[in-house]
Amino acid sequence: MRIAILTFHRAYNCGAMLQAWALKTVLERMGHSVEFPILNHVGERTRWPSTWVKWSANPLRLLRSFIYRSIYNICSVPCEDISRFRFKRFRKRYLPERACTCEELAKYYDLIVIGSDQVWSDVHSLNDAPIFFAENLPAFVPKIGYAVSYGDKTLPAERLSRVVAAYPRFKAVSVREQLVQQQLEECGCGKPSVTLDPTLLLEKDDYLQIITGARPLKEPYLFMYTLSTQFFFVDTAKAIAKRLGVRAIIAPMYQRTRYGAVPGLTYGISPDKLVEFVAHAKYVLAGSFHGTVLATIFGKPMLSLRMEADNPDCPSRPGGLLKLVGQEKRLVTPDVSIDDMIVRLTAPIPSTNKLLQAKETSITWLKRNLE
Repeated sequence: MRIAILTFHRAYNCGAMLQAWALKTVLERMGHSVEFPILNHVGERTRWPSTWVKWSANPLRLLRSFIYRSIYNICSVPCEDISRFRFKRFRKRYLPERACTCEELAKYYDLIVIGSDQVWSDVHSLNDAPIFFAENLPAFVPKIGYAVSYGDKTLPAERLSRVVAAYPRFKAVSVREQLVQQQLEECGCGKPSVTLDPTLLLEKDDYLQIITGARPLKEPYLFMYTLSTQFFFVDTAKAIAKRLGVRAIIAPMYQRTRYGAVPGLTYGISPDKLVEFVAHAKYVLAGSFHGTVLATIFGKPMLSLRMEADNPDCPSRPGGLLKLVGQEKRLVTPDVSIDDMIVRLTAPIPSTNKLLQAKETSITWLKRNLE
């Protein structure tokens, strides 16, 4: 069957590209032909989209902000170019694309898969929401939503009504988070299945195949991948690495210059480089969901860092994964001491088949609804 995947496959975000590649890989192993139509550019960052001056009523603050942002943008050019090159190289190698219009989808594809990732988010889908809600797609082409999400927070009423209106357009829908399942059930959409993020459907050996470089360091190191460069994340990584006698490698996703940043960061991260760093690390700290995913898949001693504690009833994305594999204590917040973090980090990793069971359930859901 010819399948089109609509997701954030062009985003300059490691997790977004990895989940797109993982879903494509799973579908191809089922015998299908898979492509990514270029219909949307969600997440495809134009240079410096939000790093320019923010208008202020105070002329002095306006001038100061303009000067700072100008310097920041100029300093970010080298790292920005390296990052863009690596992302585009990954996309060219692993995410086959087709330029077409929404009306031409019926000509090239038998089925449309929307998801995974936060395709229904009121923050991330922006102007391309009509694509992810199937509002402007051919009605007679079957559509399924796999592990669709809008994040860890409940949606505003207006956006939620759009989700409910889109539901009948899909042959089947599964969601990624328990929170999304609960909210859709309360809105009368039935109880959609909760399926795994596509990155969790693959094995360690699958990820090793996309590593293109040599081992980053011969000496043991602690690797941290983070979406935030707040002091809690960076200082914690440095403190733990120092206590354990290893080098700290800290890779931020969205900080692209050393100007105005804390020292000690590694730049130019990309999906394959992220996998490479995690694969060879002795310890892993994750400041993101997909960082937690990779550390789990590679069986690394790890901690997942968050600024706030989880809600036990509706855990965050990293918290939900750690709960599934019986490692809830590896989710840490600023109130946890460094000593306690080291104890949790170096604790034995318990064996469990819950992740394997969830993987089998997710793949079974896909097979059943593809038929």
